[in-house]
Amino acid sequence: MNIVKICNEYCIGCGLCKSELGIEMQEAQKGYLSPILNKDEKTDEFLQAVCPVADTHVNLEQNADMWGKVLKAVGAHASDEVVRKQASSGGVLTALAIYLLESGKVDGVIQVCASKEKPTETICRVSESKEQVLECSGSRYAISVPWLNLSEQIKEGMRYAAIGKPCDIVALRRLREFDDKYRNILYLLSFFCAGLPSKDANKELLKQLGCREEDCVSLSYRGNGWPGDATAVDKAGNEYRMEYGKAWGDILGRDVHPYCRLCIDGIGEAADIACGDGWYIKDNQPDFSERDGRNIVFVRNEAGLKLMKDAVEAGVLVAEEWEDLEQLQIIQKYQYVRKATMRAKVLGYHVCGRKTPKYDKSVLRAYSCNATKKEKLKIFLGTVKRILQGKI
Repeated sequence: MNIVKICNEYCIGCGLCKSELGIEMQEAQKGYLSPILNKDEKTDEFLQAVCPVADTHVNLEQNADMWGKVLKAVGAHASDEVVRKQASSGGVLTALAIYLLESGKVDGVIQVCASKEKPTETICRVSESKEQVLECSGSRYAISVPWLNLSEQIKEGMRYAAIGKPCDIVALRRLREFDDKYRNILYLLSFFCAGLPSKDANKELLKQLGCREEDCVSLSYRGNGWPGDATAVDKAGNEYRMEYGKAWGDILGRDVHPYCRLCIDGIGEAADIACGDGWYIKDNQPDFSERDGRNIVFVRNEAGLKLMKDAVEAGVLVAEEWEDLEQLQIIQKYQYVRKATMRAKVLGYHVCGRKTPKYDKSVLRAYSCNATKKEKLKIFLGTVKRILQGKI
């Protein structure tokens, strides 16, 4: 496999090529940022070791469990009701970030937040206080390049936690193993992800909200309730709202990064702790009606287990063990189905002569056992149809 060619085609834009190799990023189709890579020994070595697109994390783990490695699964929410309401769901990641800072376990939390100059764009920063963490709370359904300036942000002798998309955390965990300089990033926290919407998708959201892009001073995608509305505010203080299901399901989720369509890890398998929406169930479907927020939390290793235990004992989180993981097939249906049908989707790409990231066939085959023949055929035919129509 030509690793540079695959990375150029599917680069998710974590920013590490700029941070570590000095390769400048440029805007590609639909606003996504990526470096233009040239094949040389140093670049090949770095990509092979670090890039989340070059080789998927699940290949390395060789874990056929549909939810990845889970030492403990809990339903949880922040005990602070302000944090719980302001965050996307139960506020667990926000509460953990605040706890890590205030307990002195870390000196900074590397995370993304909305740009004040351009609300549809995202910047990465190191938060050092509760107030800064709260400014970053809530979902960002916009293009982010979280590790773009990482080498400049990390200070010797300081300790950090990092919060990012599953692919971002894969890259950071690998970087930490590749370069001892980053061993001081002690905690890796992630959230469930269904894809990275394009700049075009964000423009369409504002258009359908009725807010002029040049007048927009604030755009939140969720939060201030669970799930909360997508809300834009203009210079005159006017608010424009749209129900979450429509904003994501009809607009943002329909125009995501090309790699997201082939990503098999939307559940943060490389993180110490990964959080998703712990939707309640109604009529055998996730219930998106407004409620008090709740996370499903996967604790994936010993570092995460100790952090979770400490945070609960400190009263930062309210948590109880999640006993029925089979419920998640409904609650997180999208994550379950896409993993179970990825083998069929990859086959559709290959039949059409399209390259894909490298997957361990035995792992895909094991996941595939969790989908019916009808489900797999539907995904295969749908993939081929969209490729032939030029939609993907």
